[in-house]
Formats: sequence, structure tokens, C-alpha cells
Amino acid sequence: MAVLITGGTGQIGSFLCQSLLRSDEEVIIYDVKPNMENIKGFKDRVRLVEGDILDRNQMLETIRKYGVKTVYHLAAVVVIESRENPVKSASVNCLGTANVFEACSLADVERVVFTSSSAVIGRPDSYQKSVVTEDDVPHCPPDPYSATKIMNEVFGQHYYSRFGLKTLCLRISAGWGPGRYVGFTGVFNDMIRKLARGEPASLPQDFAYAKAPLRWVYVEELGDCLAFAGRVDEAKIRRRLYNVGTRRPFTPVEFVATLKQILPEAKLQAEWRDKPTESALNVAGPSGLDFDCTRFYDELGYKETLGLKESLERAIAFERAA
Repeated sequence: MAVLITGGTGQIGSFLCQSLLRSDEEVIIYDVKPNMENIKGFKDRVRLVEGDILDRNQMLETIRKYGVKTVYHLAAVVVIESRENPVKSASVNCLGTANVFEACSLADVERVVFTSSSAVIGRPDSYQKSVVTEDDVPHCPPDPYSATKIMNEVFGQHYYSRFGLKTLCLRISAGWGPGRYVGFTGVFNDMIRKLARGEPASLPQDFAYAKAPLRWVYVEELGDCLAFAGRVDEAKIRRRLYNVGTRRPFTPVEFVATLKQILPEAKLQAEWRDKPTESALNVAGPSGLDFDCTRFYDELGYKETLGLKESLERAIAFERAA
């Protein structure tokens, strides 16, 4: 029996691969355009299938060929590209995800873990409260990416309720760390990469609202969160969607202070803001709206292993070794 990861050579997917390999899982990566750089350290320990989630028959054949028991669906067109190419976003994120659910249902896969995003929450003024949970219905998604992720959440629930497919959606606050250096959080990762290499860098203004409650998860920990979701006892699952982020939020000020503790000579310029940028207002956390994640810990029993300082130390070590 094997596990399959769509988008397995992406930033998060590559760390999920490593987490699964540490548990001696047989890992199948299903990726339309593999990023070999992200898996160069362990490519000989996984099977790589160059496959498209828009090709349902290929997806189904791959699942059956390798006797896949669990599917982790991560493949997606992300925020910036979704805004620039909404038709591609709708095709890949919506139809592609529906194909994954359909293939898994036909193949009697035991569980499908798939990802959504805190971006579905939208602007904080839609809620009139300071913290949102899984009980809050998303209001007015701000862009194509957010809209497609809401549809994925709905389809995941439908395939569970109507067809009995055991889906589990992780609505992720954000993942940060090595492996992606473009896009909304990518510029944040690029800042860390530059500082780790002794280069000057500036804190991006989208993340400079001093009071922002961030529950961003370091990608290594996020890989462990996903692997855990694929193995957790079905009896513990009380809902088909869980917010996933750090148990306690940290502010950008705390992040910078911790970074300077590790790298006291860091050439970091930070200009703090007293309110979010217009772009940051569309994302829970940077917008000032907290994104409660306690149920993932309290109901499912996940144990957080990396604090902020250790996560930063690992990110810096990774970038220096690259």
C-alpha cells in the first residue's frame, strides 16, 4: 500500500514527502511539472509520475496501479497566478480537485487529505470580531484563488456526505520557509534567505503591521501536520475541515526580534505599520484578524514540535547549506 501526493515537488509537498519517508511510507509523487530541485535529496526514495490532475483517467490508473491508500492533494494554481490567469485557476483548482475526489472515490481510497487556505476568510471587516474559527462561514472571497478554495471545501464535504469518501480538509494559515521565493509569502521567504546568506533585506510591507497575529507554520512542521492528518484515527475526526496554524500566534515584531537574536548582525530594515496594507487586508493574520487553530490540537491530538526560534534556526541552516 502506498500514499500519493499531488503537487509533491512543490514547497509544502516536498516537506510532506520527507515526513512520510521518515515513517517508511511508500511515496508516489504525482506532478504535472516536477520541480526536481525540491526533491533532489531524496528523489531515489520516491516514485515520480508526471501526471495532470485534469486527466482523471491517468489519476485513477495511477492510484490503482500502486495500491494507493491515502491521497494528499496539494496541487494548485496559487494566489498571484490565480489573479493573473483566473481561467487556469478555475480549471486546475476546481475541476482538477473534483477529478481527484472522483478518482479516489472510484478507487476506494481510504482517505483524501487536501488543503484550503485562510485566504478564504477575506477581509476582517466582514466579521465584526477579532478571531474566526471553523464555524465562521467565509464572506466575500477577495480573489479567484480564494473562491476556488471555498469550492474545494464544499466539494470535499459533498464527496464525504454523498459518496462516503473520507475527506479531510486542512485550511492552512500559511506555510513559510525554503522552497518558494515568489508570490505573497514567497517574498517573506526570500527575505530570510538573503539574511541567512549575509545579504541586506527589508521586511515586506504586507507583513509589517506590528500587531498582526500570525499563525504561520514552518514548512517542515506543516509537512508533519499533513502526514499526521493522513494517519489520525477516524474516530477522532469531528468535522471535515480544520484550521491549521501554530497553536499560539506570534506578531511580526516577535518574529523580527527572534531573527535578530539568532542573527545579531543581520542587515534587516523593518519599517513598522500601524495598520495593514490593502493587500494584507485580504488575508487572515496579516490583516489583524486571528485565525483560531486550537481544534486541530485539541480534537485530533496533534503535538506541535517546532517553536518559532527553532523553526527560524532550521530555515537559516537550510538556506546556508543550499
